[in-house]
Amino acid sequence: MKAVVFAYHNIGCVGIEALLRNGFQISAVFTHTDDSKENVWFDSVAQLAASKGIAVFAPEDINHPLWARKIKELGPDIIFSFYYRKMINQSILDIPPKGCLNLHGSLLPKYRGRCPVNWVLVNGEKETGVTLHYMTARPDDGDIVRQKAVEIGDGDTARSLHDKVAAAASILLDEALPEIKDNTARRVAQDHSRSTYYRGRRPEDGEIDWRYGAREVRNLVRAVTRPYPGAFSYKANQKCIFWSVSEMPCEGAKVSPGVIVSTNPLVVACGQGALRIDFGQSSDGVYMSGVQLARSLNLVEGMKLGPIRNVDGAVKKKHVLILGVNGFIGNALSERLLASGKYEVHGMDLRSNYIEHLIGREGFHFEEGDITIHREWTEYHIRKCDIVLPLVAIATPIEYTRNPIGVFELDFEENLRIIRNCVKYKKRVVFPSTSEVYGMCDAEEFDEDSSRLVVGPIRMQRWIYSCCKQLLDRVIWAYGQKEGLEFTLFRPFNWIGPKLDSLNSARIGSSRAITQLILNLVEGTPILLIDGGSQKRCFTDVSDGVECLYRIIENKNGVCNSKIINIGNPDNELSIRELAELLLARFEANAQRGQFPPFAGMRHVESSSYYGRGYQDVQHRRPSIRNAQKLLGWTPKVPLEESVEQTLEFFLRESLKSREFIPAPGQKARGGIVSAEYSPQMEEMELEYHESRP
Repeated sequence: MKAVVFAYHNIGCVGIEALLRNGFQISAVFTHTDDSKENVWFDSVAQLAASKGIAVFAPEDINHPLWARKIKELGPDIIFSFYYRKMINQSILDIPPKGCLNLHGSLLPKYRGRCPVNWVLVNGEKETGVTLHYMTARPDDGDIVRQKAVEIGDGDTARSLHDKVAAAASILLDEALPEIKDNTARRVAQDHSRSTYYRGRRPEDGEIDWRYGAREVRNLVRAVTRPYPGAFSYKANQKCIFWSVSEMPCEGAKVSPGVIVSTNPLVVACGQGALRIDFGQSSDGVYMSGVQLARSLNLVEGMKLGPIRNVDGAVKKKHVLILGVNGFIGNALSERLLASGKYEVHGMDLRSNYIEHLIGREGFHFEEGDITIHREWTEYHIRKCDIVLPLVAIATPIEYTRNPIGVFELDFEENLRIIRNCVKYKKRVVFPSTSEVYGMCDAEEFDEDSSRLVVGPIRMQRWIYSCCKQLLDRVIWAYGQKEGLEFTLFRPFNWIGPKLDSLNSARIGSSRAITQLILNLVEGTPILLIDGGSQKRCFTDVSDGVECLYRIIENKNGVCNSKIINIGNPDNELSIRELAELLLARFEANAQRGQFPPFAGMRHVESSSYYGRGYQDVQHRRPSIRNAQKLLGWTPKVPLEESVEQTLEFFLRESLKSREFIPAPGQKARGGIVSAEYSPQMEEMELEYHESRP
């Protein structure tokens, strides 16, 4: 039987040896090049295959049509995957008539996904195993051919358990492969209701939380000990790696988790019990006993290990740079970051009217400035901070159309300078891609990973914004692939809420749609429905959006690295006309309604007469939020009516604050605001104002 094999790691070698031993003809082996950043302690699939005279390939993208065509030309009867690290698309799975089988290092349906050997140890399991199953387009969910259980001993580490799993895999394949050759192998469907899925692990996942019990901490240590990066903690800002530990009773008075109970032996208190550090090292030291480690780091009884700390003993906060901090997202996000107690915020903007309440607050640092001028300040703070959010952009349709060169210069050129500095200083960037990069895409749902990004004709200047944003996204992606830039792109879909923009910006046509509609209601001017207001949008409450963005910044376990994440509410979909009608209903029911002029009706206008001849727009923009749900456990909660109510209420208050009408007879003024019903005199003054404005 002719086979094509996808393989890597020791299990890959075990699989190839088993196929050859059982009479399979291997036409080619597809593997990976070794990652220079990874500790390569395992055997080489490429070396084994080459020694057996088998053609070896290591494509960057196995699912590229060129490789799919190559595999089809090889004419395999069956495909096997042994610890291959990339998902294989349906176009390849459909090639072999006997199907595709994968060897997975757990007892499926438990522990689907990545790093099952490490995860079973972290979770303190007593048994794991290996499973041979048919492959589908979804990870590890195909019918099971055969399983072999493996007992997990109390002294097992990830390395020893991996060796056990490899041995079990060899036995399993010798049992299953003859049955596969003669078509007698069974197929048993998995019970998907019992499935569990685990993500990949990163070195930072090894940080110890001493609040856990001694057993749980020890499980972490043995799950990530050599040859893996190790479990670690900090003495102030000095990193300590613990390679081997033993459980100990914690006798006497209750001791806080992380406190050093003794130094000879080196014992650290946990949430329950304590751990003796048998072997470890400092981040810049060598492997040594726990006793020697205590001496070399000058550890004493009563000292506390835990998260990295400043010299004053306070837990070290991460520093976030927000360029455009006074904007809608910037000011709301700053409040959320400061409230967490985990971050310091450094911000720059042209104005500070929406962040006045934050200035002077501990952990908030503001500089009034312009990124096109204050480039040295910006570069210095990129170097100083941990995470960078470049939120500065020209971001309204009328400006795209009337000022396309300005859009290119600010949105692309200046932001590219920031991205290059993030690459230079190796800083994580969280970049607002915006939903408009999809342009004229006709997908029913805009999906981050599969939707096409389509724009209109060149003469439609409005699309320069989409092109700039999309090209910068691609540049960021390329820097991530080639230079190791750590990034996340997020796409906010029509966020609304207080401090969205301003009524003044709406007066010159430079605002979001909802602000323009509210301005019309406040000033008693007709609502202009562009092309009839049939365009649909999905409106997202700012509190929902900021919570998702906060989780992206937290980036627990690195789940957001090199990801594009939509932040929207697909359930809050309305056309602009429907939004106007909802606003009108809430406006008429508002307690302050009498302070404003009569409703002036709605008018239909052509987009070219309002925005200019270079305008064009998409009719709907509905996001898929599967990435946010899967990676971050985030789902929007605020209903549209509540968001609209809060946004309207904010702008009504802002409008009333800014008024300075002279009271008509019988009216009583309070702080410059007339408290009686709207009067003809007030309407006349409003009309005067409109006629005199530019």
